[in-house]
Amino acid sequence: MSTKLHINLSQGIIDVEGDPEMVREIYADFKEQLLISKPVSTQVNSNTDNLPPTDSKAPKARSRPRRTTQPKPSATEEGPAISANSPQLDKNLDTSALTNFYSQYSPKNHPEKILLFMKFLVDELGIEAPNTDQIYTCYEKVNERIPKIFAQAFRDASGRKFGFIDYNSPSDIKVTTTGTNHFKFDLKKNGDAE
Repeated sequence: MSTKLHINLSQGIIDVEGDPEMVREIYADFKEQLLISKPVSTQVNSNTDNLPPTDSKAPKARSRPRRTTQPKPSATEEGPAISANSPQLDKNLDTSALTNFYSQYSPKNHPEKILLFMKFLVDELGIEAPNTDQIYTCYEKVNERIPKIFAQAFRDASGRKFGFIDYNSPSDIKVTTTGTNHFKFDLKKNGDAE
C-alpha cells in the first residue's frame, strides 16, 4: 500500500509518497508547524489513520511534474543535525582500528568504500545505526578522497547497480544482503590475484 502526503507551507511544498510508516514519520515531523502556521494547502491521500483528512480546497494535480523535497533534518539534543550534503567529523568515533581493517581490502569505487566503512562501524564497533557523519569521519581517517557530492555516493551505493546499502536518510543506513555477500565473496582483498 502506498501513501501520499502533500504539505504546502506557503509554497514550501513537501511531497512524500511511499510506505505508510515513513509518511507518518514525516507528517509527525511537520505536524507542529502545520498547526502553528495554518498552511495554505494540506492534502493527504491515504488509507491510514492518524493523518489529516483530504482538504477539498487543495489545488488539483498540476500538469508539470512535482518537485519532491526532503525535510531538512532538525537538530537533536545530542548535537547538530546530520546532513549528507554537509557532513561533519564525528570526534567521538573510535577509529583506532579502522586503518588496519581498511588496509586489508582494495575497494574500486565509492560504493565499495561506503560498504567497507559500514561493515567496520556495524561489525567492528557495534554501531547499530551508523550515519553519514561517521562514514565521512572514516573517509578522513584513512585519507581517502571524499566524494564530490557526498549524498550522491550513498544513493549510488544503494541504487540498482550496486545495492550494497539501504539508504533512507543520513541517519538511517543499513547494509543489505547484497552488500554482505559482496563484502564476503566479491570484494578484493589486498594480495588477492586478479
